[in-house]
Amino acid sequence: MLAVIFGLLFVGLVVVLWAGSVYLQGWLYSDVASKMPLRALAGALIIAGFLTGWCMIYKGDPGRFDTLVNFSREKTEGVYHEIDSVRRVGKEEKKPVKYVRNPGGRGATTEFLTTDGQKPWTRSDSDGMVVAILVKEKDQPEPTRFNAKLDPGDKFPVNGLRYVQPNTNRYMDEASLGTIYRVRSWSIIGNLFANFLHLAIWCAVLCFIMRFEFGNAVAFGLVLWAITMFVVQPALFGFITK
Repeated sequence: MLAVIFGLLFVGLVVVLWAGSVYLQGWLYSDVASKMPLRALAGALIIAGFLTGWCMIYKGDPGRFDTLVNFSREKTEGVYHEIDSVRRVGKEEKKPVKYVRNPGGRGATTEFLTTDGQKPWTRSDSDGMVVAILVKEKDQPEPTRFNAKLDPGDKFPVNGLRYVQPNTNRYMDEASLGTIYRVRSWSIIGNLFANFLHLAIWCAVLCFIMRFEFGNAVAFGLVLWAITMFVVQPALFGFITK
């Protein structure tokens, strides 16, 4: 699949760089750069190789490195239909109580019911406050514990409650029980670097290989970068993750 993507990108880029450069340089300058077919081949090889490598990374971890408008700091690591709720009364934790997802539910807290189907999950009631949730993950010998992230004084936060796995970047939201998320480290910096490296490659290819003047190379590079980011890359990422 990656070979197909590289081949299609390479052919398309050769045409764009060759035809576009001949037309624009003939319009802007007194002469067109020499050996234009070879220049187009070299430029297409660099850009197609970069975009194909990006697709390879994206396939391994979708969304980690995406376009500026689409990247996500979080990754869904699993959706589970059974949880064990650990309540605390005073300083004493009570025995975990199993809850199962209500068939047909869409992820809200009310979708989890006790195994007899009589009582919906709530974070606090007369039986105590839920201070932890246990989830039996696939291939894990013991349930994973997610502790409630409480405000000082053991109070629930106003802006929504999270249950966090200690010493990790993983959590569950009160509003989406059973769904485990992982916050990707350095995701903002990594995505900014990848996207602006993409822009720099376009500009460098146009300036140093296709022989546009620097200002023109930056201007046309910005246009081609934007087209690639808004049109080409979403199509490529959708294709690679089918």
